[in-house]
Amino acid sequence: MLHRIAVLADIHGNLTALNAVLADANQRAVTDYWFLGDLFLPGPGAEKLYQTLAALTPSVWLQGNWEQGINAIMTGMGQLNDPSQVYFARLTEYLVTHLSADHYAELVQRPIATTMTVNGLTFQLAHNQPERSTGHDLYPDEQQANFDHLAGDADVAIYGHTHQQIMRVSKRGQLIINPGAAGQPYSPYAKFMADQRAHYAILTVDEAGRLSVDFCKVDYDIELELAVARDQQLPYLDLYEHLRRTGFTSTHDQALLAKVNADNDYIAEVQHFFDAQA
Repeated sequence: MLHRIAVLADIHGNLTALNAVLADANQRAVTDYWFLGDLFLPGPGAEKLYQTLAALTPSVWLQGNWEQGINAIMTGMGQLNDPSQVYFARLTEYLVTHLSADHYAELVQRPIATTMTVNGLTFQLAHNQPERSTGHDLYPDEQQANFDHLAGDADVAIYGHTHQQIMRVSKRGQLIINPGAAGQPYSPYAKFMADQRAHYAILTVDEAGRLSVDFCKVDYDIELELAVARDQQLPYLDLYEHLRRTGFTSTHDQALLAKVNADNDYIAEVQHFFDAQA
């Protein structure tokens, strides 16, 4: 049979963007979904976001570095003298108080990579590399050997993590794809960074195993997403609004995060929350 697969990655808590992507995919008669990780944060989507993705019954559902980071915080690996880790810990506190315990447990048990075969074509699917969800080694300007490693012996390799739509080949000619970020697109090029539509890709594999790839970009209501964030009392709301309007994150802006943490007493709040979990 013909398969038309929507490949999604890096939703990052943006349910409004995901809903727009799913409406578009439905119009394109998608038959399956593959999700490559980073479902939550810094956006407000939590339990409803999980339920929305689960309702699709995706045949691939990976975790990414943000899920692994959430689990690291929840297992006591955070450092409250680091402004970025306070930021991540406060957002993690928000998430786990808005997500069912069962769904949290499912989330952190998902794999970071898997393989699929569709009409004779083999696919390597990973958030980043098959053995590691973090790192910069698959950024577009990195060395060819990194992409060859990702491809392995598969016909097609697909990854997320970089938030940029990519199509390239391995040294052997295997196809390598990144669908971009459904909830947090990025480009180092200013004119393309200004385009903050939601990204995803559609793979069409016919009965003969012939593959076509469509990169999709979908408009969504940013004002609605920000209204949801306000209604949910999302921590770091001003930073999230900046992210949604510009595409630029503040995750590693230590000076800014230190000020916001101090202004909102987030260090004490996080400490109190995690003391209560002990």
